[in-house]
Amino acid sequence: QQQQQQQQSSGQELSREARAQRNRLLLSCGAASGLSAGFNAPIAGVFFALEIVQAALPPLLAASISEWEDDGEITMGKTQPKTTTTTTTTTTTTDPISAAPGAMSSILLSSVLAALVSRMLLGEQLALSLSEYTLKTPLLELPLYLLLGAMCGLVAFAFRQCSDASTSLFKGQIGPDFVRDTFTSIPDIFKPVLGGCICGVVGLLFPQILFFGYETLNGLLKNNSLPTDTLLILLVMKMFTTAVSVGSGLVGGTFAPSLFFGAMVGASFHNIMAGIFETINTNSQFSALVGPILDLADVPAYAMVGAASVLAALFRAPLTASLLLFELTRDYDVILPLMASAGVGSLVSDIVENKMKVLAQEKISLSLERDLSDSSKP
Repeated sequence: QQQQQQQQSSGQELSREARAQRNRLLLSCGAASGLSAGFNAPIAGVFFALEIVQAALPPLLAASISEWEDDGEITMGKTQPKTTTTTTTTTTTTDPISAAPGAMSSILLSSVLAALVSRMLLGEQLALSLSEYTLKTPLLELPLYLLLGAMCGLVAFAFRQCSDASTSLFKGQIGPDFVRDTFTSIPDIFKPVLGGCICGVVGLLFPQILFFGYETLNGLLKNNSLPTDTLLILLVMKMFTTAVSVGSGLVGGTFAPSLFFGAMVGASFHNIMAGIFETINTNSQFSALVGPILDLADVPAYAMVGAASVLAALFRAPLTASLLLFELTRDYDVILPLMASAGVGSLVSDIVENKMKVLAQEKISLSLERDLSDSSKP
């Protein structure tokens, strides 16, 4: 009877594991379908499921069953009967979603069908609409795109820090004593209401940041440039409201806001670089002889590259970001600056974050050593 109970328990463990794997696969298929339908980018949808969703899932506890038989032994002239022992062990597995049988095919089919249905029902009405633009000297501008990628990596790191600080603030873990007491006394059910009020007030002052900000983003992609100070203000306000939303527990996400962040950074970077090169071209005797030193691409190019770079740095997914913007533009010339800038942005964000973690650990170690030395003093 005990052996029967062990086998029944082991079967339940295996059933739970199979159910968890199925739910993970359904989650990945849904994520791929959503991105594919929303942006008409089935390839990016597949990579989104494999590169971002898979990395966000926690390790899965897998149960395994092992049986062994005892051949029995002779004691006091009597032969003891054989016994079978069943053991169940639980291990942590981190196998990728694509390793499961048929998982890759399921994700591919989900992404393709979502894109087809979206085109049938909505036509070419996409979340992001791109107008015509020109990449005049993509190879000569490559250092500028790399610099833009580094700036986007810093922006992604800054937003991550703001989001963590906002979460700690709403939990009452940071700030002066009266701030901690105030947020600790607020019931969790009212914290999203407070976050919504804060975002609503900011939205009244800056309506361009409301919702996903696609209207402002589409304006930049249609080559409607904005002043640099306006772009930077919108960047700061969008980062602030998104961090408040995350910290207070409002329903939302950071995927679409990351595109907004990057577009603001890219457009402002374009404006600054265009002003610098225009000054050089007008005041340089060399440019008067041989022509302009560098003819920058249009605002949509830098807005797209910036959007991909912040997305790549924030989610550590340079492939997904590059393929998403490549499918939106369907321009092979833009893939080189996209991949270069996205890679640099992700790298810079990881380096800065790891450096900050090391500094924080060293600060904690020094504080502990100081406390131990103070306590050891008579």
